[in-house]
Amino acid sequence: MMKKAMFERDILYPTQNPLEPGSAHMTVYSPEHTGGLPIVIKAKTNHNPVEYLVEIVSILQTDIFDRIRIDIRSKGIIYFVPFDKNISSVRVKFTERDNYTTEEVLDVDILI
Repeated sequence: MMKKAMFERDILYPTQNPLEPGSAHMTVYSPEHTGGLPIVIKAKTNHNPVEYLVEIVSILQTDIFDRIRIDIRSKGIIYFVPFDKNISSVRVKFTERDNYTTEEVLDVDILI
């Protein structure tokens, strides 16, 4: 079971409609035994955050993680949880800067 959250923050991110930004809640948990930093990004609006994954990760990197010198693309275990319960949550692994793979996960696997 995941530990208590170390850090939480709500963020806005750009979408295809400039007058309708997306909103998500980000939670950072204590590092796992693998050394990765679990980060759960849960949508607060109808926008699917996976469609804006690169933008969201870039915002988090710049606004939060650059300050503490952590590259979340290589050190983060990043989960995206959509607002729509009919869409699966995903775990994201970056292979290069903005190249990544996604894997569907059950909410139980994220322990949110």
